[in-house]
Amino acid sequence: MSTVIQLFATEPASDLQRMQRELVLAHHILDREGQGLDIAGHITARMPGAETFWSNRFRLGFDEAVPSELHEADMNLNVLQGNGEISPALDLHAAVYRRRPDVNAIVHTHAVNALALASIGEPLAMIDQQASIFFEDITFFNEHKGVFLEGEGETNMVAEALGQNRAALLKNHGIVVVGASVQEAVIGAQVLESAARAQIKAMAAGTLDPLPVPAARQSKKFLGQKDIFDWKFDYYARRVLRERPDLREALESRG
Repeated sequence: MSTVIQLFATEPASDLQRMQRELVLAHHILDREGQGLDIAGHITARMPGAETFWSNRFRLGFDEAVPSELHEADMNLNVLQGNGEISPALDLHAAVYRRRPDVNAIVHTHAVNALALASIGEPLAMIDQQASIFFEDITFFNEHKGVFLEGEGETNMVAEALGQNRAALLKNHGIVVVGASVQEAVIGAQVLESAARAQIKAMAAGTLDPLPVPAARQSKKFLGQKDIFDWKFDYYARRVLRERPDLREALESRG
């Protein structure tokens, strides 16, 4: 199977550097797809089983992510590596990681179409087969408690509401999408925003007609494969690297 790492002239020196390279790409992919909102939103990743995670430096936008600005923190948000700060809103990520040993990457964005859908109290409907990865695997959190900030904003409530699901729609706020890998979380976030956009257009045109349950289950089984997430991530990575040559240079110089 082709992986994103084959896009570069140099191989990462370790699995950790490979994950860091993927994390930087994740920020640029979602920025390119319109999910970056100035300095808001967060993408984090950890090595499997680790009690620490990595994030972009606080006050940087998705489009400013580079390997040298990644910071490692523990579950109490103490910075272990890096010279800057991390966002205090990463309490949410820590709360999810504590509850979900299967999760190694988390995306939280204020994706416009998903936010619009959630703001009117509409759950995601299975009208798009691509969205079937969320069939019986997404929750709706309708209790906005404010900004995620050092325990405020009910981050534990959001993490509890997420449960064992792949994603949560947050009313008046945005989305949380998790995955076993950076690829899975990022592609999940992109698919969710695209599905929300399609649903809003369909609602304006007429009555929604979701996929039959057997079709949704069959589609989810196929589209939820690891290879599918990896191949899609590779596509988005190729595109963003073509458009942002400085990003390729930054990633290759890190190794």
